[in-house]
Amino acid sequence: MADAATNPPRGNRDEQYVELLTRHKSQLFRFVFAMVHSLPDAEDVFQQAAITMWDKFSEFELGTDFYAWACSIARFKALDHLKAKGRRRLLFSDELLELVPQHDHWQPETQQARLRALASCRHKLSPKDQQLLLMCYNGRESIRKSAESVGRPVGSVYDSLSRIRRALYACIERTLASEGQS
Repeated sequence: MADAATNPPRGNRDEQYVELLTRHKSQLFRFVFAMVHSLPDAEDVFQQAAITMWDKFSEFELGTDFYAWACSIARFKALDHLKAKGRRRLLFSDELLELVPQHDHWQPETQQARLRALASCRHKLSPKDQQLLLMCYNGRESIRKSAESVGRPVGSVYDSLSRIRRALYACIERTLASEGQS
């Protein structure tokens, strides 16, 4: 993937910023989402990070790695957000989080193939599992409320979701392998 180091953008600083942000937007968003684990929170944090990057873009040295620079800003914004929400539950060390931007090989083509495989695999689930998945992950209510709705203990629903996720993951991997994309 071309970066500012190999293909510096042309035009004024504002245009350069917009071009670099556009080029790395999906990677940066995935990075933020991996930290905050919530789509609405990821959107908020990404927007805050983009504003901060805009404000600090005069400090960015053209020709260096914009993605790494942007990730450092996004990381701090995500940590601030998690701290403010009182749920700073980092599952990874700081060192690992710093390596993520350097090893993000999940390209858009692969992402689209995985999403197609997920859709196909989801339809292979039993109707009961499909309903539970939709109920728990539609974003409208918590898993606890979903468990109450179906009259099951919360632990039982978590166990079912874990089983469903494992089945979906295995199905996706088989599908991608059969397509030669794993």
